[in-house]
Amino acid sequence: MRTPENWPPIGATLEAELPCPVCGEILGQVIAHHDRRGKRLKTVGCTQCGLMRTDPLPTTDELRRFYESEYRRSYKGSECPSSKRIYRAALLAAGRLRRLSSHLPATSKVLDIGCASGEWLFMLKARGHSPIGVELDSAYGEFGRREYGVDIRTQSLDTLQSPEHAFDCITMFHVLEHIPDPIATLRGIHRWLTKDGRLIVEVPNINSVHQNPAKRFHHAHVLGFTERSLATAFQASGWECLELSLDRYERNILAIVRPQDTNATQDPGLNVRTAPPPTPLATSKAAMVRYYLRGATYLRWLERISQFTVEFRIAWNGQSPREVLHAVERKYR
Repeated sequence: MRTPENWPPIGATLEAELPCPVCGEILGQVIAHHDRRGKRLKTVGCTQCGLMRTDPLPTTDELRRFYESEYRRSYKGSECPSSKRIYRAALLAAGRLRRLSSHLPATSKVLDIGCASGEWLFMLKARGHSPIGVELDSAYGEFGRREYGVDIRTQSLDTLQSPEHAFDCITMFHVLEHIPDPIATLRGIHRWLTKDGRLIVEVPNINSVHQNPAKRFHHAHVLGFTERSLATAFQASGWECLELSLDRYERNILAIVRPQDTNATQDPGLNVRTAPPPTPLATSKAAMVRYYLRGATYLRWLERISQFTVEFRIAWNGQSPREVLHAVERKYR
């Protein structure tokens, strides 16, 4: 694929058009020239903290307009979730509930940022919690309110009116990678969480060896986190990291954090100066060969085919969104 004119080659170090939004470093290594669909997209990796990001980063207003009306049309091809996507979201929500139940005391008040159509909210409500969701996409927000009877506020996070210390838990699943200023967002969340509350964040692992290297970047994900760069972002925004873990195929990073104790000694292991430099995984032929030689690649394909079969059957049977969620919730209760 031809390199865009006037762009430095892959692996070159340059002064990025905007500094790293996590550590402020201006130097970046060019990681990729195209997104996963072959469209032009320059991605650089911070030479200090290792965060990967679109260069230049879009503004907050540009992204807000995109997510209010265009994101799910371009990314998922429809204004409302299909039956198969509802089932997929329900499985994810049920799995998260099992995984995170110890961090959700009975009748917890939960704020879910970027709640989409609200399947996670439905699962929480079914278990006796009191969830509220925030979502920019008005069509998805209306779908969740109508089909699931959940409380979704269709607005941006910075306009949310809520009392301080109102929530026992705040969740952000696959949201932080869409935000150009993660430090400001993470700092702003502090005021809504109770003293002993938890913030739970999940993001894609940009360095996963189980991700097709050619499919690693796309326009909607303006940031690409590694475990280290995510931990650095929490440290810089006043959070203490209690847990940082990878899922089965190391494709996602789950972080559980709490407000930082200002008197605590900071872990020197999270010093951004010691972070290893990024590597141009997205265009490495060796990385592509390794991906296709791994047995886990084909095991995951088989698992996905099995899931697609179930999704097709649900779509064929014409179950309502609420029926799908009830069935999954009962199965995994």
